[in-house]
Amino acid sequence: MDAIGIDIVSLSRIEPWIRDSMMLEKVFTDNERLYCLKGRYPQNLLAAFFAAKEAGMKAIGTGWGGGVEWRDIEVINENDVFSLKLYNKARELCINKKIFVSVSCADTLAIATVVISPA
Repeated sequence: MDAIGIDIVSLSRIEPWIRDSMMLEKVFTDNERLYCLKGRYPQNLLAAFFAAKEAGMKAIGTGWGGGVEWRDIEVINENDVFSLKLYNKARELCINKKIFVSVSCADTLAIATVVISPA
């Protein structure tokens, strides 16, 4: 294994963002916003996706201040299997790597783990 990142987010931290389009546009891609906001509990999805982005930045090794932008990491859900699609510097740093992501929500928290390993 190359790296692992984990993050936990309070749903109450993310809930106000549902009404803040500027914050949503800063952090989430168009596809992420469409997916999360159409769900029954958008704050859960947004928090889980935010946690996955944070965990991804930690696993990549940059954190959110090291040149990887929020929208450089896109969370994708295909058939209830989550994955990350990377752009720009995040993609460059993960060439020839496998990325695994797991997210979960319970009560008031969302958590995500990202593992990056050699291809």
